[in-house]
Amino acid sequence: MKQDFSAIKDFGDNRGMTVPEQADKRRALVAKLLARKAAPQGVTPVPRDGGPLPCSHEQRRIWLAQQSDPAAAPNVTLGVALSGRLDLARLAEAFAALIRRHEVFRTTYTETPEQVVHGALPAPLEYLDVGDMPRPEHAALDLALARSGERFPVGHGPLLRLTVFRVAPEEHRLFLVCHHIAADGGSLGVVADDLAALYSGLPRPDLPIQYADYAAWSTQRAETRIAERLPYWHDLLSGAPAPLFEGLTAGETASARGRRAGATAAIRVGRETVDRLRRLGDGPTTPFVALCAAYLTLLQRMTGRRDLVTGIVSASRTRRELEPVVGTFVNMLPLRVALPAGQGFPALLTRVREAAAGALANEIPFDTLVSRAGVARIPGVHPVFQTSFIHRDDPKPPATWEGLEARVWDHEVDDAALDLMLTATPRGDEYELAFTGKLDRFSAGQVKELPVVFRELLEELR
Repeated sequence: MKQDFSAIKDFGDNRGMTVPEQADKRRALVAKLLARKAAPQGVTPVPRDGGPLPCSHEQRRIWLAQQSDPAAAPNVTLGVALSGRLDLARLAEAFAALIRRHEVFRTTYTETPEQVVHGALPAPLEYLDVGDMPRPEHAALDLALARSGERFPVGHGPLLRLTVFRVAPEEHRLFLVCHHIAADGGSLGVVADDLAALYSGLPRPDLPIQYADYAAWSTQRAETRIAERLPYWHDLLSGAPAPLFEGLTAGETASARGRRAGATAAIRVGRETVDRLRRLGDGPTTPFVALCAAYLTLLQRMTGRRDLVTGIVSASRTRRELEPVVGTFVNMLPLRVALPAGQGFPALLTRVREAAAGALANEIPFDTLVSRAGVARIPGVHPVFQTSFIHRDDPKPPATWEGLEARVWDHEVDDAALDLMLTATPRGDEYELAFTGKLDRFSAGQVKELPVVFRELLEELR
């Protein structure tokens, strides 16, 4: 399909215009692009007759991964610290209303897979008083970590649980755990805002569409693009390297032995460190490109490999009508980059920037890529890539809870879907860099050492 670039073309012709005129034209361009984003040809409701509805490609990827290893689809979690007099009955009502509001929390999955939306499902809320335990805050964190690994039954639900930890008479910690097939990290902001508003008695606008509507729309949309984009992935992944790390066999996974799948360790570095890396490139370089290139350098030093494939995340929540919808909108894409001997870090920045642009321009659903691009499968090994790099947005502060002071409750979750993951999160003047390693591949001590090694690498790169 021919794409319309007229708005960009119009803006590019600014010769002879004054600065105010250019500003007016820029505002007109923004308005034009926003109008397109909200255009009516987007997501529309599909009929509900009580029968199964199609899953999105994102849901299929998670469902298929979980068939071989329950730990392959880590839960998503939300933590909120509340100070003040918490009304538990009011909170329970708000949580039940949240589940009524979002169909995806009342959805189960067949063995096809398809999704079945139910009129009602329970709203599991657990209350734990840890105020009398030694170091109540740490006790709550330990219990939250244990709950983050809960395995939810996708066949009959429900797929989430809210735990309230009382750490002091007027100090509570809310911890929401949700199966990744029902929500992604980006959806947690919507959940947090809705739960705060429902607790506070504030009206929420009706949702014109639900996640199942997106699933039907996105699968049809993807089919129109797959045929023309598959050749890119055939070429890119031809002769792709073997898995980076060796470990236990599929029958000896950590989840099968009843222990946690992963371990996490993190450090913080100043934004100036990331900005210095960005300036090493020969063109515009984003923090994503700079940190991803540094991560690939680390992987090269760990393995001796110079042909590397890692996974990156693409978010499909690209339309305005999807902004208040809860669901899983995250697609994974392979990023294959060669690190030739003798080339410096500036050259690698260019390679990563070009590889990321190519992957995003040719995006197709990951489950389709695996099944139709001739990807070899190895039992117990994640296809195409076994490592990933994720760059998150700067977390926004929690919404207002009536009569309470709310703040983010930082908690550590270390379920590992891949052998090794690096998650970069901007936090004010710093970046939090968290490594999560699968305990079938690394020891907890090795994972703990990685952030220290990576900090040294960031300072060394020139």
